[in-house]
Amino acid sequence: MSVSRPVRWLLKIVVMLLVFAAGGLAWVWWQLNGSQAQLDGQMALPGLSQNVVIERDAQGIPTIRAQNRTDTAYALGVLHAQERFFQMDLLRRNSAGELSDLVGSAAINHDSGIRLHRFRWRAERAVSAMSEADQQLIRAYAEGVNNGLNKLSSPPFEYRLLRTEPAPWQTSDTILTLYSMYLDLQPQWNERERSLAVMRDLLPDDWYHFLTPAGGEWDAPLQGEAYRWEPFFPETPLAELQRSQQEVAWLYQDGIELGSNNWSVSGDLTPYSAAMVANDMHLGLRVPNIWYRASWFLEDDGRRVTGATLPGAPVMVVGSNEHIAWGFTNSNADVHDSIILQTNADRSEYRTPDGWQPFDRHIENVEVKDGEPVEIEVLETIWGPIIGEDHFGNLLAYRWIAHDVEGANLNLLLMEQADSVNDALVIAPIAGVPGQNLNVVDRDGNLAWSIMSPLPDRFGFQRLGISAALPSDWSEGNHGWQGYLDYDDHPRVVNPEHGRIWTANARIVSDELLNSVGWGDYALGARQQQIRDALFDRDRFTERDLLALQMDDTAVFLNRWQRLMLAVMDEETLRLHPELAPLRDYVQQWQGRASKTSVGYLAVKRYREHLIDQTVGGVYRHLSGASNAFWPNRVSRFVEYPVWALVQQQPEQHVPAGYDDWTDLLRRAAVDTLEVITADGEPLSDQTWGKANTLAIQHPLSAAVPFLSRWLNMPAEPMDGDTFMPLVQTPTNGASQRMVVAPGHEDNGIFHMATGQSGHPLSPYYSRGHRDWVEGRPSNFLPGPTQWRLELVAE
Repeated sequence: MSVSRPVRWLLKIVVMLLVFAAGGLAWVWWQLNGSQAQLDGQMALPGLSQNVVIERDAQGIPTIRAQNRTDTAYALGVLHAQERFFQMDLLRRNSAGELSDLVGSAAINHDSGIRLHRFRWRAERAVSAMSEADQQLIRAYAEGVNNGLNKLSSPPFEYRLLRTEPAPWQTSDTILTLYSMYLDLQPQWNERERSLAVMRDLLPDDWYHFLTPAGGEWDAPLQGEAYRWEPFFPETPLAELQRSQQEVAWLYQDGIELGSNNWSVSGDLTPYSAAMVANDMHLGLRVPNIWYRASWFLEDDGRRVTGATLPGAPVMVVGSNEHIAWGFTNSNADVHDSIILQTNADRSEYRTPDGWQPFDRHIENVEVKDGEPVEIEVLETIWGPIIGEDHFGNLLAYRWIAHDVEGANLNLLLMEQADSVNDALVIAPIAGVPGQNLNVVDRDGNLAWSIMSPLPDRFGFQRLGISAALPSDWSEGNHGWQGYLDYDDHPRVVNPEHGRIWTANARIVSDELLNSVGWGDYALGARQQQIRDALFDRDRFTERDLLALQMDDTAVFLNRWQRLMLAVMDEETLRLHPELAPLRDYVQQWQGRASKTSVGYLAVKRYREHLIDQTVGGVYRHLSGASNAFWPNRVSRFVEYPVWALVQQQPEQHVPAGYDDWTDLLRRAAVDTLEVITADGEPLSDQTWGKANTLAIQHPLSAAVPFLSRWLNMPAEPMDGDTFMPLVQTPTNGASQRMVVAPGHEDNGIFHMATGQSGHPLSPYYSRGHRDWVEGRPSNFLPGPTQWRLELVAE
């Protein structure tokens, strides 16, 4: 039976389409596969002085064996480029304000704001100010990045999706990655200072002080005592200051500290003579992880340096060198000030201690992919750039360590060669990084705390009674900064008698030491207190003991709120609201921890949030409506103190608007909590904490290509942990890594991190090790047996 001509033509077309489709898929596969890192064999590269061997274990963790530190930096650049270049590119573009050139107009607002800091120019200046040795190292790293990138058969797959090509790595881009960490960990617009000024100026004085306690019963400083906060209730009724949710769309929710936990114990408390440090750094969780694990040997004495690096920089951020081990938490030190400017009528000049001066004007051009460039004018003063206006319309300049040469350098490199905690303490005041709580231990059993960063040497503030935590006018020259503190004045605590050091983003020190660190944006001390108390519960510690503390999700902080909620849902309340009976049962059986299976934990958490929102939340809405220079989340970290005082003492004049009395508020809050947690229509029994706390660790491009999200993103799974406890966890934030190590005993150390080493979904270790992080398993600190061996051959 013959086939008609039209059918034959149709078959030919179908065959041709299939061939084209197969060819297209083959091309896509070739491109995707060609952008994978080379793991085995040899790679000939220009710029190396001698051959380098890279051994990777099953998780892709490399051990670099080079004959000198410059070649080690070069090899690390090759690794970072082949495994993580797109991540590095985002970091440099984020702080340079150059994302629009990569992704288009969606990033214009971000880039326009960031350009006010002129970070690319500052990065180039920082590189020029480095020693010749550091410049040589950073050049070698950049050369390794570019040659490693060029050795890929095709560019990283993200650039195919974005229809663009990767730009070469420059030496200044390493400093730009550091500036991205500043943007993560410190306020780019000084939001807290400016918000406090709004509160001071727009609230009655007693309300300002009521809402801004310096601390209280949750404090757990390493040096000094907890502050005693005695509640005093303002005269103006709360209802007069409240603004409804309909007028201003802001609701209180617990925030998460981008900052971390670390603690250490002396050699007297470990199985060795060495001290031991634990560190988990809390940051946004994404694919790939912000950190890249690595290990290398120093040529001078053969010591091994192991830990976490930041792709984009040739430096070990946290880890050990067999003599010392160190970890970081964000210190929230006060390294920034807002300066209220006096200007002339047309705002062309501003007043300085030396008289009137014109603004320095700079034009920044934001390149936009598939669009026209955007021109941004930046005004600079002798103190820093103009970042906006205050609530009275005065121009504000920003004095910030990130703008100074002292704030960005490679001095963290010196930690690799430190032999003792005393060596590390000498490095701390000159390390140009975002101010960190340095927790460092050594193999002789010593331990110490300091701030890893220069600290401003302020003058005149105390004498004049001016708070450095609020914007002020510096034009008289009678207060300001006079450089940075030297080593003798830099704060430190060494070998406390009890043999324990702990930090968790809250206030660490008191009195004169606190004057050096400054009144920063400290976290409530609940998490830090829970860590401190756990450290004093025992006298001996192993690595697994400290890991167990990192995984502690006990709800110490919410205990009293659970008791309050149970007391509110008494017989009379259940008679009026019988629908609360099942909720009461869940609250009573809440497990006392942030368990992913607990309905009661979610209910207690939401109940507290709702009461905060219905009391002082109304005041924050009032301020948000009165000023566009107010950020409620930046001044609500100590809100626990005034709100708990209100619900406990229930002053009649402060019954919130819309309620008959405090009993009415507390009962209706329970009803509202039930409605909130069952808003999706599912049964109460399904409303677990894990359902609300389900991981969403995603690749930055997965939302743009949802059909690839299954391969790009980590599994969405419910998690234990929350905010006010050691196990900090939300769907998109938490411990980016966990480390426990005693120097000289790295073979017993522990390290795991979210996601995996590679940013490429076809990599054999793309997500390997992620389960250890999810489940809190004690995976090895040191790289394991070699699975792949790559030799970089000097051309």
